[in-house]
Formats: sequence, structure tokens, C-alpha cells
Amino acid sequence: ASSPVAIFTSGGPPRETRGWLEEASRTVAQRSKEEAHDYRYFPEPDLPPLLIGAAWVEELRAGLPELAPQRSARYQQDWGLPEYDARLLTAAKPTADFFEAVLQGRGASGPPPPEFAKQVSNWMLGDLLRLLNLQNRDFSDSPVAPPHLVELIGLVDAGTISSTMAKAVLEETFETGAAPAQIVAQRGYTQLSDAGAVAPAIRQAIDGNPKAVADYLNGKENATKFLVGQVMKLTRGQAKPELVNRLLLESLEERKAAQ
Repeated sequence: ASSPVAIFTSGGPPRETRGWLEEASRTVAQRSKEEAHDYRYFPEPDLPPLLIGAAWVEELRAGLPELAPQRSARYQQDWGLPEYDARLLTAAKPTADFFEAVLQGRGASGPPPPEFAKQVSNWMLGDLLRLLNLQNRDFSDSPVAPPHLVELIGLVDAGTISSTMAKAVLEETFETGAAPAQIVAQRGYTQLSDAGAVAPAIRQAIDGNPKAVADYLNGKENATKFLVGQVMKLTRGQAKPELVNRLLLESLEERKAAQ
């Protein structure tokens, strides 16, 4: 195919109707104008020939922002995000900008680890997106700012609050704009990591659910999931999940040994 420069320097484009081929991203000739004078063709005096050089094209290309496909590929390469996460995060510019602002706000030296990037993605595409959708908002108008999400993830990682408690904190931050650490302090949201503090809830869950206990003693190990849920409910989600699992299994095994 002739280049645009060659067409214009050789007398202009042919007088014809052209069609667009979507799959090939180019135009093709459809029919010529045999009686060109009937169409009253004449040169446009206010539109002189425009010659576009390769240097100008490269300058314009260098000035283009990073597009969604390139951004998605970078998220997968730099932070090991799954393609699904990367595609959703880059589907809209405000979402991608929010994600990167959270990563940059982490404050630690060096690039954020893949684990942190995945945590941010999970919170954004899960609970935070749900709250935004309920109010027909997007990430450019989120009451939960990037520093809030950094702080919330930090509280979970430090063991200060559980993931269940973090969801309640996120909702309150969304409603009030208060910082997660402030909400945790005001509400007394501290994770119970002492065995003595969790033990009463363990006993109450076991004594109050004899069927689940019997199922476990009869070999149905999945029954512990129900009992763990009961303990978390009794402790208002404040018990450390790992501690609950350990204490619960110890108590159940004691009962099994006593049979």
C-alpha cells in the first residue's frame, strides 16, 4: 500500500469511495467515481499538504500516557498479580491510580512485595468496591483514601485486628472518613491473642453445640469450621483465628481421648 506522503506528493488520493476493515484496521477501495466532475471536486485552499515525519510521530508516541494493556502487563510482571486482578484494576484510570497510590503510600524502602500488592487488590476489588457500588461511586470519589487502606492492612498484618474486624473498620472509615487506627482505639477493636481470654468462648461453643462436637468425634473433621465460627461470633470476631483453631482442636481431642 502507498504511504500517505507518496499519495499526496503524486497528485492526491484517487477519487473513490473507501470502506473501513475493522479486523485489519485499514481502508479499502470500494468504488471509483467515473464521472468525477459531477461531484464538483476542487482543491481546498485552506488545507495545504501536511507532511508527517517519523521524528514527530515518535515524539507524539513518547508523550502518550501508559495505556491500560501496558499497565495491566506491568502489574503482572512487577507485582505478580493474576491477570484477572490486573485487568480489573486497569479497567478504569481512577482504579489504577488508587491502586498505585496505596502501593506508594506503604512508606517502606524498596518496591512493595507481591504479597502486599495482592492484599491491596483483594481489599479494593472486594469489600471497598462493594461499598462504592452501593453508593454509585468510583475510586476517584472514595471516602476511604489510599492512606486509610495502607493503615488498615498494616493493622491486620501486625495482628492488632483480625480480617473480620478489619471489614467492620473499613465500613466505618467509609461512612465517617475516620482513620482505621482511630476507630480501632475508640471501639476497643483489639484481637484476643491470650489463651485465657479465648478459653471461655471455646468451652461455650463446645457445650452449646453437642451435634457439631459429636460429628467431629465421629470423624467429620469439617465440623470444626462451624465451631470456629461460633467462637468468633461469641468473641465478636476479636479472637485470633489461629489461636481459636489450636485451642478448639485441643479441647476436642481431649474429649475424644476421654471416650
